[in-house]
Amino acid sequence: MKNSILVYAFLVLLMNSCVQENHEEPKMGLVTFSNVVLQDFDNYSPNSRVSEVSEWNHIFKDQATLIFTDKATGNEYTLEYNPNDFSDAYQIQLPFGEYTVFSEVTGRSYDEFLPFTIEGEFDLDETSLDLTLQGTTDYGLVTVAKSPLIRAVGIGGEYDFFDLEGSPLLYIYAKKDRSTSLFIYLTDDQPFGEIGKGLTIDAYNHYHFYLKETESQGMVNFIELAIGPFEYHEDYFEIGGNEEITSVTDVDGNEYKVVKIGDQYWMAENLRATTYCDGTPLETFMPPGITMPYGFNEQPDYAFIKADRYTFENNYYYNREVARNEKNICPCNWHVSTDEDWMELERYLGTPESDLYNRRRGYDQEAADQLMALDWPDIYGEVPPELNITNSTGFTAYPNGRWIYDIDETGEGLRWNAFSSNAWWWSPKEDSLRMRSVQSGDFSVSPEEPSAIYRMGSSDGLQDGHVLSIRCVKD
Repeated sequence: MKNSILVYAFLVLLMNSCVQENHEEPKMGLVTFSNVVLQDFDNYSPNSRVSEVSEWNHIFKDQATLIFTDKATGNEYTLEYNPNDFSDAYQIQLPFGEYTVFSEVTGRSYDEFLPFTIEGEFDLDETSLDLTLQGTTDYGLVTVAKSPLIRAVGIGGEYDFFDLEGSPLLYIYAKKDRSTSLFIYLTDDQPFGEIGKGLTIDAYNHYHFYLKETESQGMVNFIELAIGPFEYHEDYFEIGGNEEITSVTDVDGNEYKVVKIGDQYWMAENLRATTYCDGTPLETFMPPGITMPYGFNEQPDYAFIKADRYTFENNYYYNREVARNEKNICPCNWHVSTDEDWMELERYLGTPESDLYNRRRGYDQEAADQLMALDWPDIYGEVPPELNITNSTGFTAYPNGRWIYDIDETGEGLRWNAFSSNAWWWSPKEDSLRMRSVQSGDFSVSPEEPSAIYRMGSSDGLQDGHVLSIRCVKD
């Protein structure tokens, strides 16, 4: 009996030994990562004139985590790494299988580091596998070359650029689809304390700015290079020379002709901006007809966009809250033409000082005639014979009309008015508002004096019910 028990025990041990010998450990492979590659900064622009690839070496946060997920088992494995440093490759040992890999570094609207996301898949079926991580980003890069003339650089009204030690550039990463403004603050010995530039950020674009001082003219030139390839723009900002300004660009990228009238620089076109200088978008509406019942807007400040009935080009009209908003709807370093700006213009046109506070001014001097576009009557029809249109100032006014408070079958609202005979603009005055108008007829104030410029104020009706054009003047 004892011998039978010993034999049985031996057989059990032998069977267990066979089972253990037949049990195989899972095959393992060593995965090596040697680089993070981001998509090239190569968004093409239809206006691109210079094609280059950005040579900027991206700046990442010092630590990030890779997450590997086995698609069959759901098991997760992690690996810490420094995206800035691949001098020594990162390695992790994983069981054979199919994997997804993920890593994400999030960021703010403007940041010191480049936020990015890594997503991918790979099959591990060998003992060694070398991989390159493929990353994507929603950010663009803005850089400014350091200069003795620059005191500081900011963007978006509240974000300062970062100074990379040993680099000739100041920089910041900005999230895409943002309309913003770049401000360069100059040293105290410069004629202007600051200069600005509006831009819209696209992912995979590098926007580079630098100052170039022209000794003979005392000018500073901004050269904008959007890399990927470079989208090349040239803009000139006067900081003390005698060079005349001929154009200006708003935050949305609209370019306007500029004329110098006396000592003032005026836009020779009505404003078409829908974004404030600080990058804040404006609520806009495109009225389907010539009336808009109240209740259409969610914000107190808004704009109407309406196609001209004669030229079919869009005209832009702004309510009073836009005209007096400190965010400034005009291009940076410009402002909505004020009552004082208009008075200076009217003096230049020959208006006597005694007439400047009258409702009608400059009739004897044919002031309006000097502002009206030469082709006003060709486009919009016959004008009174008293008018002697010269547009001697280059102001180039057209009768785009206005939107004014109205009550009809639609209820209380706004009606498009005098769109073929009158031009209207806001002209703020301190804590109140004024309006200016030139007209060729069909106007209740004084149609027998079409050569005059009209100045209306709070006693002239419901200003809350006016939506008018804007002309901008250089600061």
